[in-house]
Amino acid sequence: MRQRAVSIACCVAVALAFVSPAVLQCSARGCLWVLDRPSETDDTRQFLMMWEVSRVSLRDFGQLPSWNPYHCGGVIHYLDPQVPFPGPLFFLLFLFVPAVAAIKLWNVAHLVAGALGARALAKDSGADPPSQVLAAVLMVAPGGVAEHLGGGQLWYSPFLLLPWALWAHRRAIRDARYAVLTAAIFALMVLEGGVYPVPLGLCAIAFDSLLRLGDPLDRRGLAVSVPIFAVLFPLLASVKLVPVLLFLRRIPRFVPLDDRMGLGEVFQAFTTRQHARTFPPHIYVWPEYDAYIGIAALALAAAGAALALVRRDRERRLDLLLFGLLIFCALGNVPGFSLFGLLHELPVFRSLRVPSRFFYPATVFLALLAASALTAIGRRTRLRLLQIAIVVLITVDVISANGPRLQQGAGPSLPLAPASRSFHLDVRADYRLLPFFPQRGIGSPICYGGFDWPVSRALWFGNVPQQRVDPTASGEVSAVRWSPSELRFRVALTAPARLVVNQNFDSGWRASEGTPRAYAGLLALDIGAGEREIALTHRPEGLIPGVVLTVFGIVLSIVALRWARQRAEIGLRVGGGIDVAFGSGPNSIFGTSIADAPRLRSSTASPSSLRPKPRR
Repeated sequence: MRQRAVSIACCVAVALAFVSPAVLQCSARGCLWVLDRPSETDDTRQFLMMWEVSRVSLRDFGQLPSWNPYHCGGVIHYLDPQVPFPGPLFFLLFLFVPAVAAIKLWNVAHLVAGALGARALAKDSGADPPSQVLAAVLMVAPGGVAEHLGGGQLWYSPFLLLPWALWAHRRAIRDARYAVLTAAIFALMVLEGGVYPVPLGLCAIAFDSLLRLGDPLDRRGLAVSVPIFAVLFPLLASVKLVPVLLFLRRIPRFVPLDDRMGLGEVFQAFTTRQHARTFPPHIYVWPEYDAYIGIAALALAAAGAALALVRRDRERRLDLLLFGLLIFCALGNVPGFSLFGLLHELPVFRSLRVPSRFFYPATVFLALLAASALTAIGRRTRLRLLQIAIVVLITVDVISANGPRLQQGAGPSLPLAPASRSFHLDVRADYRLLPFFPQRGIGSPICYGGFDWPVSRALWFGNVPQQRVDPTASGEVSAVRWSPSELRFRVALTAPARLVVNQNFDSGWRASEGTPRAYAGLLALDIGAGEREIALTHRPEGLIPGVVLTVFGIVLSIVALRWARQRAEIGLRVGGGIDVAFGSGPNSIFGTSIADAPRLRSSTASPSSLRPKPRR
């Protein structure tokens, strides 16, 4: 218990030490508090703006954050798969914590969760406490995590839940209840905007399952766990997944196979501590390839791979194969057969680019191999101090190299201020102040996003009315209430006319009368003569069916948990002492590691051996 507590504390300390440069920056001139100071990158500004739009829509206007009027001349918000709403952690932070600090606390929570998930996964793989800490370092603090989170790409944080998902997936092979947890973790990734963590994590789960089909016991377990996961995951994620998929069907994002790597460049990505931002001949910059863990950690992983082959360790061999497959995906569009090219033919994967993002799931299995080699060192009593020294040296190297990248500059702090109740488009607005637009009540026609959003050329600019009637002689229109996702106008018309709003059109707009349509790309509504109030409201397509399916998924998850529990209890009654396969007793998966399961299975009495023997 003491070793367990120490390893947990060390894993949490690793995460906090890694993220500390994003909270407090110290130099010879003193220390600077930067918890409320963002990185100065375009991605940081974009995700801060997304957070602010969600915050002010809920807090200041009391409405679902469906539409974003501050960006692109008006753009969908809830339907954007990168938006971290409705991630549960958002609801714990948005009311009382300013956006910059809230996003950093979001990252801290994911880093701590990732470190503990890495520890659990390594422990179930047979790693001793020091090796569990090493696994946490390599899964939480590699170069890719620092570059993407420090660069502001909040969608990357759900990658840190992947160790927990793999841990639950592997336990689900012996206990079907963990399949429900695996589905819930992937659904959480969807809700948090994990546009790459979800499909790439699904590849890791799928590859692991396919490689296990040769073992009869694994095959029987997967026959139960995989269908549970396949049904529950999309259902639990439907509240976000259904609207997003409907949107992508309407406005697809097809990207070319435009990058590839060589094995020498893969080695360079894992071992290069410092690199220029450009990475010729690649079209992407170095932060997209950085996966630094250092030569020592890579050498340990190579030793772990060699041990797996020599000792015929099936689980570590699987980890080695999985690492190889994921690196093959990261190579991209290589000549001949390309695994990434094959995946790119699938519906969701057609929207993905930058194959080097497969480095993170590959690093998870690389960390397990390194942990297995370090555990082998620690089994020799006289080498335990060497084992601990290796962990300390790698930890210092990785954190000192990657930690500073979590804070890239120190932009202006963003207060927890209310949104302006007025709004207009300003073509001259400083785009570097994009996160402040909701508070200042201004919008920009400039687009910086992950999909091709049509921006109307008929937008007008300046602090002038944001609505008009066409023809103007038909009457007058005035704004009654403006809010991001709901607009109310009072019209007084002497003849039928067209109400035109200074926002881009989207099919999600609904009107209190008539049907909104596009007019030169703008939001418009044909209305009859008379004096009355008109309301235009934006709602995400497919939201109601998504909510219903998610509720059904929650109910079905409860049913699945009860069924799996009954199945486990039946297995105990039938099998007597064979409780390893079902996980309910002190010798079950709940009380031991997966690595111990084969030994326990072989040492547990079979049903035939439990029969009373005849007297001689």
